[in-house]
Amino acid sequence: WLDGIYMEAPVYARFSQMFDRPAGFDDVANQIIFIESHTRDAKTGLLYHGWDESRKEEWADPKTGCSKSFWGRSMGWYVMGIVDVLDFMPAAHPRREVLASIFQSVCKAVANYQDSETGLWYQVLDQGKRPGNYLEASASSMFVYALAKGVRKGYLGKEYLGVARKGYDGIVRHLIKVDPDGLVNLTQICSVAGLGGPQRRNGTFEYYVKEPIATNDLKGVGPFILASLEMELLRTAK
Repeated sequence: WLDGIYMEAPVYARFSQMFDRPAGFDDVANQIIFIESHTRDAKTGLLYHGWDESRKEEWADPKTGCSKSFWGRSMGWYVMGIVDVLDFMPAAHPRREVLASIFQSVCKAVANYQDSETGLWYQVLDQGKRPGNYLEASASSMFVYALAKGVRKGYLGKEYLGVARKGYDGIVRHLIKVDPDGLVNLTQICSVAGLGGPQRRNGTFEYYVKEPIATNDLKGVGPFILASLEMELLRTAK
């Protein structure tokens, strides 16, 4: 699953740096490169949520092993994972440039699927205004964070700053609601989604759009805070 890259890789890379474990960097790079090579769609550049080598999972395509859809938050976790890993990956590591290249390629695909009207991204990225789909807060926040940090760190060109700004403005304009007491709320967050398991999560479009939608779920609030910090760093940069 793409999700697992963020859950594991940045802390694994930081551990490897802190405790001088160079083999750890090799493992981190292998995981990031491996999942991208199996889940990338050649036509769109987007990444499928998961891949099953055995092709036996209910959600897996019998030929490719990939799941059926491009879930926004799974790609959000993935690009956040890479841009954070690069904070710790040694400059001389032989696969650092490969990771940077993958990051650039995936960010290009992400930018291509930004909603032109709102600047946000859909729950199922390539399905646009298909009935039931919706503009989702956690993926949008993750993409803004990764794009803004990518520009700040020099992994992405300045043209991506406009994509990040449009996305951030879209979150604030369309997904932030301030209640009468002045409390700020982030809306339209996919509460949970996955593949397989006893819940029989089959990876279809219909599955992803029917999962509960929440306000202030931390999987959205955390990335929104990170995105806000990155946008502030870019605003104050000299």
